Amino acid sequence: MANYFEQVLLNARKQGKVKTSKASPVLPHGEPPQGRLDGLIGLLNQRRLKEVVQQASAMAAEFPNAAILFNILGAAHLGLRNLDGAIAGFSKAVQIRPGFAPAHNNLGVVLKDRGRLPEAIASFSKAVQLKPDFAEAYNNLGIALKNQGRFKEAVASFGKALQLKPGYAEAYNGLGTALQGQGRLDEAIASYDKALQINPDLAEVYNNRGAALKDKRRLDEAIADFGKALRIKPDYFEAHNNLGLVLQGRDRLDDAIASFRQALQIKPDYAEAHNNLGVSLHSLGRLDDAIASFGRALKIKPIYPEAHSNLCGLYEKQNNVEELENSLEEATRLCGEDHLEILFRLAQLAGRKNQHEAAVGYLKRIQVEKIPPSLKAAYFSLLGKSCDKLGRSEEAFSAFVNQNALTLASAEAKKLSRDGYLTLIRVRKDDWATDAMPNWTRPAVVPGQISPTFLVGFPRSGTTLLDTILRSHPAISVVEEKPMALVMSKAFKQRHTIENFNGLSEAGVHELRAAYFNELKLHLDQDGGGKLVVDKYPLNIAHVSLIHRVFPDAKFILALRHPCDCVLSCFMQTFKLNEAMMNFLSLEQSAALYAAVMELWSAYRQKLDIDVHVLKYEDLVQDFEGTCKPLIRFLDLEWDDNLHNYQQTARERDSINTASYSQVVQPLYKQASGRWTNYRKQMEPVLPVLQPWIEAFGYCGVLSSNPNNL
Repeated sequence: MANYFEQVLLNARKQGKVKTSKASPVLPHGEPPQGRLDGLIGLLNQRRLKEVVQQASAMAAEFPNAAILFNILGAAHLGLRNLDGAIAGFSKAVQIRPGFAPAHNNLGVVLKDRGRLPEAIASFSKAVQLKPDFAEAYNNLGIALKNQGRFKEAVASFGKALQLKPGYAEAYNGLGTALQGQGRLDEAIASYDKALQINPDLAEVYNNRGAALKDKRRLDEAIADFGKALRIKPDYFEAHNNLGLVLQGRDRLDDAIASFRQALQIKPDYAEAHNNLGVSLHSLGRLDDAIASFGRALKIKPIYPEAHSNLCGLYEKQNNVEELENSLEEATRLCGEDHLEILFRLAQLAGRKNQHEAAVGYLKRIQVEKIPPSLKAAYFSLLGKSCDKLGRSEEAFSAFVNQNALTLASAEAKKLSRDGYLTLIRVRKDDWATDAMPNWTRPAVVPGQISPTFLVGFPRSGTTLLDTILRSHPAISVVEEKPMALVMSKAFKQRHTIENFNGLSEAGVHELRAAYFNELKLHLDQDGGGKLVVDKYPLNIAHVSLIHRVFPDAKFILALRHPCDCVLSCFMQTFKLNEAMMNFLSLEQSAALYAAVMELWSAYRQKLDIDVHVLKYEDLVQDFEGTCKPLIRFLDLEWDDNLHNYQQTARERDSINTASYSQVVQPLYKQASGRWTNYRKQMEPVLPVLQPWIEAFGYCGVLSSNPNNL
């Protein structure tokens, strides 16, 4: 955005250069002598604005019809950010001299700053009507039109400014912002480039180009541009905020928080930075701090639908339905319920209250093409789940297809391999299908060192429910989906083959244990000391051989669910993307991964003496105690009736970091068992892949009498 204050000074100086006759000390039209005008303009140039106001006000009393004095007075008030005084000064100037084009332009500047865009556009239009070669006014008109969302007209206005003044860097900058508003990002970047060729010291252009590069997902270049903007203008709070947004998108959350806080140090009432800070804090699990940040944003800017939505989203993720409802009442009171993000949260609340028809109704009121990319997949996810609850399977499946297609087209997905994880599992299975046999010596037991218990399985097998039940036991501490096994695998630096494990020394085993426990310390609750540690990470099933080699006394809990329900549920979820989760964007790939994982598990079972307890989701929801008591005995613990209070355990957690976060606060329900039969037509192509595991796990007719033989 151009520096309007300097432009006002320029207009004042130009108007001050009026030729006078030596015989007359007073200009025509009752204007003051040139010398006195030059003195005022000199004070303006020196930013001695309060003196300008005093002297210009006194001179205006002496020369009440001198339009130029009121123009100068308006400029001084604008510099002092007294916008009412500036509007009064410029309005008086054009009242006295209706053909005074610079004063019309200057009045438009202040009206624009006041947010009175229609009046600002009228003032700029009058200025260019009076002075058709007024490039600055065309530029300002373009900015006002752009701010009103009239991008096509803004592009034309900036084009006219550049036609009149080809070297006008600020107009190239403005043109870039209008093109960016139309989604013409490559053209916008080219326009910013031209502005910087003319004037490489324009911090605002670097900031705007950085924003365009961010939208193009050229994040490293965007970070560099925001850095250049801040080197030129260290107190540029918008650039600090924009840098924070890019860092947030890079998952560099601590750096993002530092940028947002830098913006707020410069401008404490910057509502957008408070909101963005809250998003980063929420992502880090610092929920109380996030709530406070959203609260500050809304105190500064009560009609702020995005901040209301983010606060509601936090409460929804926290399973705090009461606060979600209270926050939505306040949001709809202030913003109405027609904003798409408010409608989405209303749909979430309706879903939480099992009002699924109402949820679909809210979602249908949202114009899909206007949904921001960050929310679009979640929109289709909620639509699909609501239609599923209503038995509208065709509509639900279509929504899930849209959800996954959007995720697959995202910038995050394009950075990941669709086949890499599946290939890894298949290669590992082949490695364990050879004639090689384990012949290593059990490592010595280290006094006082625990062997964790590992809760594994395929995603969506009920592991989050089981996690919540187990952590309700006073002697159990569950660590949810943290990378201890992955850290250990990286420290091993070799393929997980029998030959490599046979060659692992006892010292090497102790090094791997140290890697595991060092990572565990970062995630274990303060009250976890002395308790049985359950490492819950379903796809640690792929690391079972390494875990068993390093912790030969470790117990494993294998969570099972009907393969069709399991695969369908994975397809229906929105997971945080990584190379494993990429497989769930299609039913075919989900089924292929399921089969590969279970083939690997079977290979492990054939060659390793694993101490495992198999637990079926369907058994758990049918007979809670009958299923849980054998598990607790397997863990060498006494039964505790607090296990029945798992819903309260879930509600008391700050957050649950899995796709099942909203389900584990509900009573046990059986509707999810056999859900796949509602989608039999869609599942038909993958049934041949899953049929061997349906049979192996006893899901043909009667459940197997002894699942622990699996």
